[in-house]
Amino acid sequence: MGDLLEKLTGGLLDFEGRARVWLGAGSRPGGVRSAVARSRAVGWLTESGRLESVLVREDLVGLVDFALSWRLVLERLVGDEPPAWTPARCRCGERSFRWDVKAGFYVCAACGTHVSEREASARVEEEAAH
Repeated sequence: MGDLLEKLTGGLLDFEGRARVWLGAGSRPGGVRSAVARSRAVGWLTESGRLESVLVREDLVGLVDFALSWRLVLERLVGDEPPAWTPARCRCGERSFRWDVKAGFYVCAACGTHVSEREASARVEEEAAH
């Protein structure tokens, strides 16, 4: 669990750093990756409409994908059933995998590609790491 929180915090702090540069707000405060750092990053991003300003930047919209991928990881940790949708990207480039209960696979609505739950999770984690 500690490793997951470390990755989550690292991604969030990286996004905050890029957002600060784009907004000309100076560098983010230094320090360790902790609950305090996570809270500060979330607070800073959501304060005074900053998040809306940042999300208009094409190269910074990765926060949405980041949040969706972590939601999936955390849901799986608590043992929930596979979500009906996954943010995994198909080889066709679309994010349109839907869980097919009968098949027991995610199926891309755009091209029909089937991937296992494990493969969908791996794709999400790989993309979140970039």
